[in-house]
Amino acid sequence: MSRAGAATTSPGCVAITSSIHPEPQTHVEVCTYGKGQNSMFAQTVPMIDGGAFRFLRLLLSIVLRPGAMLRNPDLRRASERSVILLVMQSLDNSLTSYLERGLLRTGQGTGQPNPDWIPLAHAIAGEYAAKADADPGNIVTDVFNIPATAHYIGGCTIAESPEAGVVDPYQRIFGHPGLHIADGSAITANLGVNPSLTITARAERAMAFWPNKGEADPRPALGSPYRRILPVSPQRPVVPATAPGALRLPA
Repeated sequence: MSRAGAATTSPGCVAITSSIHPEPQTHVEVCTYGKGQNSMFAQTVPMIDGGAFRFLRLLLSIVLRPGAMLRNPDLRRASERSVILLVMQSLDNSLTSYLERGLLRTGQGTGQPNPDWIPLAHAIAGEYAAKADADPGNIVTDVFNIPATAHYIGGCTIAESPEAGVVDPYQRIFGHPGLHIADGSAITANLGVNPSLTITARAERAMAFWPNKGEADPRPALGSPYRRILPVSPQRPVVPATAPGALRLPA
């Protein structure tokens, strides 16, 4: 949501500042972006609740409150005078992606249908805007009932065999010895929160099983059943032993 007045934020600030769970399945993160990070605000329009004739109701809102529409796409110092409420839910729904005529497109995946809008999120945004003397907004695709996600995860899931997934429990790609996947595509469920820490933890776990140069690989052969193994102590760790983030074994 974009304020009519100006606020300040520190350059290079951490985007996520705080968060709440208004209900068990819904997570709302309060985000601010650093100075100069204005481009994403070009896609914002006044917030319109879901339901019939949503686009027409946007046009009516522009007629009745033209000032809000003029302020929303104003990119001058937009990141410094705006707050983003990032809403996520840990529901069993998903998107699937595919190529069509050379373009990446998405459609309904497995699980429950993806919501066109989240009433609780709009209620929270409206209350926040009222208290902050702000104009609530959302991305323009919402008024066409096109859901969007900020965290595109999954697609290369962990499994016991190539028939069920892409990587094994050590995140090695089936059929391609030496290749690993340790990013968000290997996450197998809808987390309902920012996935950065989950990605970091799983990547650190996968890399902790790599052997040192010249040593035997402790992991079972690719395609073999999962076996619990101990992490490998690095010979020349990048992180000094005295650092707070140093690897200390046994865990």
